[in-house]
Amino acid sequence: MTDDQGNNIGYQGNPYVNTPHIDKLASEGVSLSNFHQMPMCTASRAGLMSGQYAEHTGAWRTSLGRTMMRGDVYTIAEAFRDNGYATGHYGKWHLGDNWPMAPQDQGFEDVVGLRCGAAGQIADYWGNDYFDDTYYRNGKPEQFEGYCTDIFFNETMRFIREKKDEPFFIYLAPNITHLPLNVAEKYSQRHIDNGVNEKLAILYGMIDNLDENMGRLMDCLKETGVDENTIILMTTDDGVQGAAVSQTPDYWNMGLRGRKGSQEEGGHRVFSYLRWPGGKIGKAGSKNDTLISVQDVYPTLLDLCGLPAPKEVSFSGRSFKPYLAKPLDPEDDERAIFFYYFNPKNLDQRENQTCVIWKNWRLIASEQLYDISKDWGQRHDVAAEFPEIVEHLQEKFDAYHAVGRRLVQEPVRFVLGDDRAPIVDLTSQDVYWLKDVSGAQAFGQKDAERLKQAYGPYKVRIARDGKYTFKLSRYPLYTGKTLGEGHRSVGSFAIEKIRLSIAGQTVEKVVTAEHTHASFTLELKAGDADLETALIGEGKDGVAYFVRVEFEDL
Repeated sequence: MTDDQGNNIGYQGNPYVNTPHIDKLASEGVSLSNFHQMPMCTASRAGLMSGQYAEHTGAWRTSLGRTMMRGDVYTIAEAFRDNGYATGHYGKWHLGDNWPMAPQDQGFEDVVGLRCGAAGQIADYWGNDYFDDTYYRNGKPEQFEGYCTDIFFNETMRFIREKKDEPFFIYLAPNITHLPLNVAEKYSQRHIDNGVNEKLAILYGMIDNLDENMGRLMDCLKETGVDENTIILMTTDDGVQGAAVSQTPDYWNMGLRGRKGSQEEGGHRVFSYLRWPGGKIGKAGSKNDTLISVQDVYPTLLDLCGLPAPKEVSFSGRSFKPYLAKPLDPEDDERAIFFYYFNPKNLDQRENQTCVIWKNWRLIASEQLYDISKDWGQRHDVAAEFPEIVEHLQEKFDAYHAVGRRLVQEPVRFVLGDDRAPIVDLTSQDVYWLKDVSGAQAFGQKDAERLKQAYGPYKVRIARDGKYTFKLSRYPLYTGKTLGEGHRSVGSFAIEKIRLSIAGQTVEKVVTAEHTHASFTLELKAGDADLETALIGEGKDGVAYFVRVEFEDL
């Protein structure tokens, strides 16, 4: 699963990118031509891992404290692991970085990846930029040499060579083409020379590099003798990201409207190729127009491998194995699928947030209706002509949303004090933004450098009575950077005090620019709590960007 790539592949018709290896993979398998993701990273990945709609997992948004998947979700990795498969994950996770939400806690035995949603976001290792970065091997930071995509493919191939004599399940999730846009000049320059604007040229260059790595991976499968019996499902997590195409209004997009974050077709309809040389999955090079959702992947892969469906999972998706030999015409399919990007400030708001897919109909924001079979580009709203379809699809969404709405209001809490994770690191990307909280979120590392003001609590669960030491800082403690380092810009201020409030206790310390952090030790009782933090100075304040919590017995 790539990141924010949209349908930018030669096999899909994009004339600018060069993807011969991916095209070959697609031509040797089946193109799932009616495949839909959620319109944003975290929700798609939660759907893949759980086989459920994202809000059932708690991870239904890319930020605002809603990116963590509950630890009790029984993932696809756990299902394969418990059936004797070696499991590996390489690349982006974006479903929680602390126990019990990290990939190594959710069924993956071998992990190399970045934290948060991308390099340069606040929880990722400080200073990462996709070249010579520090990634986390099974939770421990490790310096790597080379480009991010090359590294994650290298680790994948290393795992394949180690596990070639046993069954394995791999979730390879390269972090391209997500921001920051960065690739070696040799990949982007030819696109610039062809008149493509620089940002889009870099995105295309990232895809060219991806294709080279796909060629290396396919060679590895053949060299290790596992190619015939290896299933590959390749896709991306949502439509193309906006930064690369904002300067090119007529960018290539298969004629679809919308991009990442949109409920229009271009936000969620993405390429997907299924290849299994030794299996019966349909005619090589064929297109299968069965309506498929990301939630279908988990039950389908179990089905293809002859593994039992776990009793502890109530799938939102279904296995599409029966439809590989005989595709299901969308007009004969009664299942409705719901796509959304809920706003925690107003969970009932539907404008530009919801899409209901049923047969060839698309209902957007409860009021716009399109027939994809006749209007691929969604240019003609036919809601006035088919009010009975609008009403039918509204009823379907209302019936679903009555269940989903209660779930999205339950915060996933960070667990403090469990003996399996006595040290927990929190970052401002995961403060729980509330309806009555003003201000923006401190999402990236530059926000800490600029002292961008943000507000909201960290939702925590105190696992047991004891002493807890909280270290609040502007930068990660491992950098050694002081509270005074950074830019002076609009909204910034000199930090004079640091405050912490939790479970009815409020403590505060005076600090100087030379301090790296403020430390507080409190005795706390087990239970749920809101952890409030503040960096304060010159009449301004904002959340602490980094909080380290350490437990010790009374």
